[in-house]
Amino acid sequence: MTNTMPIKAKVLIGMVAVASLCPLSFGVINWRMPAWPQLALLMTAAVLSSRLKVKLPGMTSTMSGNLPVILLGVTQLGLLGSLLVALTAAVAQSYASGNKTKPIQFLFNVCTLMNACAVAYFAYHSHLFAAHRGGTALSLVLAAATYFLANTAPVAGIIGLTEGSRPLVLWHRLFLWSFPNYVIGAGLTAIATLFTTVTGLAAVAALMAVLFGVYKSYKTYVSFYEQPQPKALTMAAGR
Repeated sequence: MTNTMPIKAKVLIGMVAVASLCPLSFGVINWRMPAWPQLALLMTAAVLSSRLKVKLPGMTSTMSGNLPVILLGVTQLGLLGSLLVALTAAVAQSYASGNKTKPIQFLFNVCTLMNACAVAYFAYHSHLFAAHRGGTALSLVLAAATYFLANTAPVAGIIGLTEGSRPLVLWHRLFLWSFPNYVIGAGLTAIATLFTTVTGLAAVAALMAVLFGVYKSYKTYVSFYEQPQPKALTMAAGR
């Protein structure tokens, strides 16, 4: 696989991997004792939510429901704790449903998710909206937006380079299909952050129940979208 991969794709994977070392090193240097029960609970939720995967129509990319869990780590844990949650989500997402992910794909997936988590962490804790009313909500929106860009742009780039497609067109498809999921995920995170900490099983169970509902809705819509349209409907659309 890697022998036939274009040089530009290998360079992009290398850049993503090297970039992930920066936040990881910064997190280790500025390490602080995390709340272990909270970290363990979010890592467990990351595993469960990452298995809620939907294959996007017409693309080799998939979408998982782990965004709210990762954003909760961003808002309530330190950088290293947030990266551990993202790392757990990436591992679970790569090997969900018995998928045989190649090592180069696994490296790219893990590093991309960690980079997106780090960008969201710094965006949320930048205090850019500290002087504004509702600054926490605005910071969360900024974190979700930066996470979206940092996560989808490299994915569109690597797919475009390996399949000979236009990355910008692929990113536009990713945007159309996954943006509602990011809006819902940010909303769920905002609701969850109304509580001081998410340490209770009941809160995580409620979050997972909502995520499962969103996952089933997406999966149903995607399966309906991929079904061939009736001939009469096709003819009517062509008029």
